Amino acid sequence: MLILTQVAISDDLPHHIIGFESSSQKKHDGKEGITMTKLVRPQKISDQILSILEERIAAGIYEEGGKIPPERTLAEEFGVSRPSVRVALNILIARQVLEARQGDGYYVSVKPQQDFLQSWQELLGKHSNWETDVFDFSCHIEGCMASLAAERRTDADLKRIDFWRQKFESACESGNLEHQSEADVSFHQTIADAAHNILFSHLSGGLLKMLYRQTRSSIIYSNQTEDPRPKLIAQHRAIYEAILERRPADAAEAAKIHLNYVANSILQNRAYQSRNEHADTLAQKDLKRVQDWK
Repeated sequence: MLILTQVAISDDLPHHIIGFESSSQKKHDGKEGITMTKLVRPQKISDQILSILEERIAAGIYEEGGKIPPERTLAEEFGVSRPSVRVALNILIARQVLEARQGDGYYVSVKPQQDFLQSWQELLGKHSNWETDVFDFSCHIEGCMASLAAERRTDADLKRIDFWRQKFESACESGNLEHQSEADVSFHQTIADAAHNILFSHLSGGLLKMLYRQTRSSIIYSNQTEDPRPKLIAQHRAIYEAILERRPADAAEAAKIHLNYVANSILQNRAYQSRNEHADTLAQKDLKRVQDWK
Protein backbone atom coordinates (compact mmCIF):
# COMPACT_ATOMS: atom_id res chain seq x y z
CA MET A 1 0.00 0.00 0.00
CA LEU A 2 1.37 3.48 -0.92
CA ILE A 3 0.50 6.62 0.94
CA LEU A 4 1.30 9.88 -0.91
CA THR A 5 0.76 13.20 0.80
CA GLN A 6 0.78 16.24 -1.45
CA VAL A 7 0.42 19.79 -0.20
CA ALA A 8 0.53 23.17 -1.90
CA ILE A 9 1.16 26.40 0.00
CA SER A 10 -0.98 28.31 -2.48
CA ASP A 11 -2.78 27.65 -5.73
CA ASP A 12 -0.35 29.94 -7.58
CA LEU A 13 2.73 27.90 -6.70
CA PRO A 14 3.90 24.52 -7.96
CA HIS A 15 2.77 21.65 -5.82
CA HIS A 16 5.47 20.01 -3.75
CA ILE A 17 5.53 16.36 -2.88
CA ILE A 18 5.99 16.34 0.82
CA GLY A 19 6.99 12.74 1.18
CA PHE A 20 5.95 9.17 0.91
CA GLU A 21 7.05 5.84 2.17
CA SER A 22 5.75 2.34 1.66
CA SER A 23 6.70 -0.40 4.04
CA SER A 24 5.28 -3.81 4.74
CA GLN A 25 5.77 -5.07 8.24
CA LYS A 26 4.50 -8.44 9.48
CA LYS A 27 3.50 -8.66 13.07
CA HIS A 28 2.81 -12.16 14.27
CA ASP A 29 0.71 -12.85 17.33
CA GLY A 30 -0.36 -16.30 16.38
CA LYS A 31 -2.75 -14.87 13.81
CA GLU A 32 -2.44 -13.96 10.15
CA GLY A 33 0.21 -11.27 9.48
CA ILE A 34 -1.01 -7.67 9.13
CA THR A 35 0.59 -5.30 6.62
CA MET A 36 1.28 -1.91 8.26
CA THR A 37 1.95 1.32 6.37
CA LYS A 38 4.11 4.01 7.96
CA LEU A 39 2.76 7.54 7.44
CA VAL A 40 5.32 10.25 6.72
CA ARG A 41 5.06 13.53 8.59
CA PRO A 42 4.40 16.50 6.26
CA GLN A 43 7.24 18.92 5.65
CA LYS A 44 7.12 21.99 7.88
CA ILE A 45 5.47 25.03 6.35
CA SER A 46 8.57 27.15 7.01
CA ASP A 47 10.72 24.60 5.18
CA GLN A 48 8.40 24.73 2.18
CA ILE A 49 8.61 28.52 2.14
CA LEU A 50 12.39 28.32 2.50
CA SER A 51 12.62 25.99 -0.50
CA ILE A 52 10.51 28.28 -2.69
CA LEU A 53 12.48 31.40 -1.71
CA GLU A 54 15.75 29.59 -2.44
CA GLU A 55 14.47 28.58 -5.88
CA ARG A 56 13.42 32.14 -6.68
CA ILE A 57 16.79 33.55 -5.64
CA ALA A 58 18.69 30.87 -7.57
CA ALA A 59 16.58 31.51 -10.68
CA GLY A 60 17.20 35.26 -10.47
CA ILE A 61 13.56 36.12 -9.81
CA TYR A 62 14.86 37.89 -6.71
CA GLU A 63 18.05 39.50 -8.00
CA GLU A 64 21.28 39.96 -6.08
CA GLY A 65 21.20 43.25 -4.24
CA GLY A 66 17.47 43.55 -4.86
CA LYS A 67 14.66 43.80 -2.35
CA ILE A 68 12.32 40.84 -1.92
CA PRO A 69 8.59 41.21 -1.12
CA PRO A 70 7.86 42.13 2.49
CA GLU A 71 6.97 39.54 5.09
CA ARG A 72 3.28 40.43 5.03
CA THR A 73 3.08 40.08 1.23
CA LEU A 74 4.77 36.69 1.28
CA ALA A 75 2.47 35.48 4.06
CA GLU A 76 -0.59 36.52 2.04
CA GLU A 77 0.77 34.93 -1.14
CA PHE A 78 1.45 31.60 0.55
CA GLY A 79 -1.66 31.73 2.72
CA VAL A 80 0.32 31.18 5.92
CA SER A 81 1.10 33.05 9.11
CA ARG A 82 3.83 35.69 9.23
CA PRO A 83 5.84 33.75 11.85
CA SER A 84 6.18 30.85 9.38
CA VAL A 85 7.57 33.25 6.78
CA ARG A 86 9.83 34.85 9.37
CA VAL A 87 11.41 31.50 10.24
CA ALA A 88 12.34 30.92 6.58
CA LEU A 89 13.70 34.46 6.22
CA ASN A 90 15.82 34.13 9.35
CA ILE A 91 17.36 30.90 8.03
CA LEU A 92 18.34 32.69 4.81
CA ILE A 93 19.79 35.57 6.83
CA ALA A 94 21.86 33.13 8.91
CA ARG A 95 23.18 31.62 5.66
CA GLN A 96 24.06 35.14 4.38
CA VAL A 97 21.71 34.68 1.45
CA LEU A 98 19.53 37.56 2.66
CA GLU A 99 20.28 40.63 4.74
CA ALA A 100 17.78 42.52 6.84
CA ARG A 101 17.91 46.31 6.71
CA GLN A 102 16.36 48.09 9.64
CA GLY A 103 13.07 49.62 8.58
CA ASP A 104 13.63 48.71 4.93
CA GLY A 105 12.92 45.00 4.64
CA TYR A 106 14.98 42.14 3.23
CA TYR A 107 17.54 42.20 0.42
CA VAL A 108 19.34 39.44 -1.46
CA SER A 109 22.92 39.56 -0.27
CA VAL A 110 25.79 40.27 -2.67
CA LYS A 111 28.64 40.00 -0.16
CA PRO A 112 29.56 36.31 -0.76
CA GLN A 113 29.63 36.98 -4.49
CA GLN A 114 31.71 40.13 -4.00
CA ASP A 115 34.20 38.31 -1.80
CA PHE A 116 34.50 35.52 -4.35
CA LEU A 117 35.08 37.90 -7.25
CA GLN A 118 37.52 40.04 -5.27
CA SER A 119 39.62 36.96 -4.55
CA TRP A 120 39.72 36.03 -8.23
CA GLN A 121 40.55 39.58 -9.30
CA GLU A 122 43.49 39.64 -6.92
CA LEU A 123 44.74 36.24 -8.11
CA LEU A 124 44.47 37.15 -11.79
CA GLY A 125 46.22 40.42 -11.09
CA LYS A 126 49.14 38.64 -9.45
CA HIS A 127 49.42 35.78 -11.94
CA SER A 128 49.39 37.22 -15.45
CA ASN A 129 50.54 33.83 -16.78
CA TRP A 130 47.02 32.54 -16.03
CA GLU A 131 45.61 34.75 -18.76
CA THR A 132 45.78 32.06 -21.43
CA ASP A 133 43.82 29.71 -19.19
CA VAL A 134 41.24 32.44 -18.60
CA PHE A 135 40.75 32.97 -22.33
CA ASP A 136 40.56 29.23 -22.97
CA PHE A 137 37.98 28.78 -20.22
CA SER A 138 35.86 31.70 -21.43
CA CYS A 139 35.98 30.54 -25.05
CA HIS A 140 34.68 27.05 -24.29
CA ILE A 141 32.06 28.22 -21.80
CA GLU A 142 30.74 30.89 -24.19
CA GLY A 143 30.57 28.38 -27.03
CA CYS A 144 28.61 25.93 -24.92
CA MET A 145 26.19 28.60 -23.68
CA ALA A 146 25.56 29.92 -27.19
CA SER A 147 24.93 26.39 -28.48
CA LEU A 148 22.42 25.64 -25.72
CA ALA A 149 20.76 29.02 -26.23
CA ALA A 150 20.22 28.16 -29.91
CA GLU A 151 18.51 24.95 -28.84
CA ARG A 152 16.52 26.17 -25.88
CA ARG A 153 15.83 29.87 -26.35
CA THR A 154 12.27 31.17 -26.14
CA ASP A 155 10.84 34.14 -28.00
CA ALA A 156 11.26 36.20 -24.84
CA ASP A 157 14.93 35.16 -24.61
CA LEU A 158 15.45 36.20 -28.22
CA LYS A 159 13.93 39.62 -27.60
CA ARG A 160 16.28 40.18 -24.64
CA ILE A 161 19.36 39.14 -26.62
CA ASP A 162 18.40 41.37 -29.54
CA PHE A 163 17.60 44.25 -27.18
CA TRP A 164 21.11 44.29 -25.74
CA ARG A 165 22.67 43.67 -29.13
CA GLN A 166 21.00 46.82 -30.42
CA LYS A 167 21.91 48.76 -27.27
CA PHE A 168 25.57 47.84 -27.84
CA GLU A 169 25.42 49.04 -31.44
CA SER A 170 23.76 52.30 -30.37
CA ALA A 171 26.40 52.88 -27.71
CA CYS A 172 29.14 52.26 -30.26
CA GLU A 173 27.60 54.82 -32.60
CA SER A 174 27.29 57.41 -29.82
CA GLY A 175 30.80 56.74 -28.52
CA ASN A 176 29.60 56.15 -24.93
CA LEU A 177 32.28 53.78 -23.62
CA GLU A 178 30.53 53.04 -20.34
CA HIS A 179 27.30 52.08 -22.09
CA GLN A 180 29.22 49.97 -24.59
CA SER A 181 30.77 47.93 -21.80
CA GLU A 182 27.47 47.55 -19.92
CA ALA A 183 25.52 46.53 -23.02
CA ASP A 184 28.23 44.06 -24.02
CA VAL A 185 28.17 42.36 -20.62
CA SER A 186 24.36 42.25 -20.68
CA PHE A 187 24.32 40.76 -24.19
CA HIS A 188 26.43 37.82 -23.04
CA GLN A 189 24.47 37.45 -19.80
CA THR A 190 21.19 37.13 -21.69
CA ILE A 191 22.73 34.38 -23.84
CA ALA A 192 23.71 32.55 -20.64
CA ASP A 193 20.14 32.96 -19.37
CA ALA A 194 18.78 31.63 -22.67
CA ALA A 195 20.74 28.42 -22.15
CA HIS A 196 18.25 27.73 -19.35
CA ASN A 197 20.82 26.19 -17.04
CA ILE A 198 20.93 27.81 -13.65
CA LEU A 199 24.67 27.16 -13.24
CA PHE A 200 25.50 28.94 -16.49
CA SER A 201 23.38 31.92 -15.45
CA HIS A 202 25.15 32.25 -12.13
CA LEU A 203 28.57 31.58 -13.57
CA SER A 204 28.04 34.24 -16.20
CA GLY A 205 26.59 36.61 -13.64
CA GLY A 206 29.64 36.19 -11.40
CA LEU A 207 33.05 35.11 -12.58
CA LEU A 208 32.42 35.54 -16.30
CA LYS A 209 30.93 39.00 -15.78
CA MET A 210 34.14 40.05 -14.07
CA LEU A 211 36.18 38.68 -16.98
CA TYR A 212 33.88 40.34 -19.53
CA ARG A 213 34.32 43.72 -17.91
CA GLN A 214 38.09 43.39 -17.77
CA THR A 215 38.55 42.09 -21.31
CA ARG A 216 35.99 44.14 -23.22
CA SER A 217 36.88 47.40 -21.52
CA SER A 218 40.56 46.85 -22.25
CA ILE A 219 39.74 46.43 -25.96
CA ILE A 220 37.49 49.47 -26.19
CA TYR A 221 39.60 51.79 -24.05
CA SER A 222 43.15 50.89 -25.02
CA ASN A 223 43.07 49.71 -28.63
CA GLN A 224 45.43 51.97 -30.54
CA THR A 225 45.89 50.02 -33.77
CA GLU A 226 42.29 49.80 -35.02
CA ASP A 227 38.73 50.50 -33.99
CA PRO A 228 37.42 47.11 -32.73
CA ARG A 229 33.77 48.09 -32.61
CA PRO A 230 32.76 47.21 -36.21
CA LYS A 231 34.12 43.69 -35.75
CA LEU A 232 32.51 43.30 -32.31
CA ILE A 233 29.16 44.42 -33.75
CA ALA A 234 29.44 41.95 -36.65
CA GLN A 235 30.41 39.13 -34.28
CA HIS A 236 27.46 39.86 -31.99
CA ARG A 237 25.15 39.76 -35.01
CA ALA A 238 26.56 36.40 -36.10
CA ILE A 239 25.94 34.92 -32.64
CA TYR A 240 22.44 36.39 -32.49
CA GLU A 241 21.45 35.17 -35.95
CA ALA A 242 22.65 31.62 -35.20
CA ILE A 243 20.56 31.60 -32.02
CA LEU A 244 17.60 33.13 -33.88
CA GLU A 245 17.73 30.41 -36.55
CA ARG A 246 18.36 27.65 -34.00
CA ARG A 247 21.77 26.64 -35.37
CA PRO A 248 23.64 25.38 -32.27
CA ALA A 249 26.90 24.46 -34.01
CA ASP A 250 27.08 27.83 -35.78
CA ALA A 251 26.24 29.67 -32.56
CA ALA A 252 29.07 27.89 -30.73
CA GLU A 253 31.50 28.62 -33.56
CA ALA A 254 30.47 32.29 -33.74
CA ALA A 255 30.97 32.64 -29.98
CA LYS A 256 34.43 31.06 -30.17
CA ILE A 257 35.45 33.32 -33.06
CA HIS A 258 34.31 36.28 -31.00
CA LEU A 259 36.26 35.19 -27.91
CA ASN A 260 39.39 34.45 -29.93
CA TYR A 261 39.20 37.92 -31.43
CA VAL A 262 38.83 39.43 -27.97
CA ALA A 263 41.83 37.46 -26.66
CA ASN A 264 44.05 38.27 -29.63
CA SER A 265 43.10 41.95 -29.49
CA ILE A 266 43.98 42.17 -25.83
CA LEU A 267 47.35 40.50 -26.35
CA GLN A 268 48.12 42.76 -29.31
CA ASN A 269 47.08 45.84 -27.35
CA ARG A 270 49.26 44.79 -24.46
CA ALA A 271 52.23 44.32 -26.76
CA TYR A 272 51.54 47.76 -28.26
CA GLN A 273 51.39 49.35 -24.83
CA SER A 274 54.66 47.68 -23.86
CA ARG A 275 56.39 48.98 -26.98
CA ASN A 276 54.93 52.42 -26.42
CA GLU A 277 56.11 52.53 -22.82
CA HIS A 278 59.59 51.41 -23.91
CA ALA A 279 59.71 54.14 -26.56
CA ASP A 280 58.55 56.71 -24.00
CA THR A 281 61.32 55.67 -21.61
CA LEU A 282 63.90 56.11 -24.37
CA ALA A 283 62.41 59.51 -25.22
CA GLN A 284 62.80 60.63 -21.61
CA LYS A 285 66.43 59.56 -21.68
CA ASP A 286 66.95 61.51 -24.91
CA LEU A 287 65.55 64.66 -23.30
CA LYS A 288 67.76 64.22 -20.28
CA ARG A 289 70.83 63.90 -22.49
CA VAL A 290 69.94 67.13 -24.31
CA GLN A 291 69.42 68.93 -21.01
CA ASP A 292 72.89 67.83 -19.92
CA TRP A 293 74.36 69.65 -22.94
CA LYS A 294 73.42 72.91 -21.30
